[in-house]
Amino acid sequence: MKPAPMFLALACSAASAAATPPDAQGEWWTPGFNARVRIGACDNNALCGRIVWLWDDKPQGIADKTPLIGKLVIDQMKSAEPGQWSGGRLYNPEDGRDYKGSLQLRSDSTLVVSGCVLFVCQTQLWRRADPVRCPPVTPP
Repeated sequence: MKPAPMFLALACSAASAAATPPDAQGEWWTPGFNARVRIGACDNNALCGRIVWLWDDKPQGIADKTPLIGKLVIDQMKSAEPGQWSGGRLYNPEDGRDYKGSLQLRSDSTLVVSGCVLFVCQTQLWRRADPVRCPPVTPP
């Protein structure tokens, strides 16, 4: 008995979907929904991310006093394995420091962002911005 063409088409599309590695590209909310960061491809097949929206245009009590919209906060994260990137730099405007960083997709909607400098480490859980309820921000 020959498989029906529709079954073959579904099987092929399911196989190609399963073979697609997880992707961190898109817009992400930082903890507390204080900022939105757009992650996308940059040089050398790496990921980079820039702030595209802030709850407060001039946040109080942070070290970085320069304009934050458009600021590069994720730089040169290389794919380590499916759903994980490392070897790049994370910038934290709150303390004005650069951290050796890594990204890990916990699910399609959650991203673990970790950074360390010497023995000081920070980890945050970012949430993917829903493009239907919250359309993408116009590029800065």
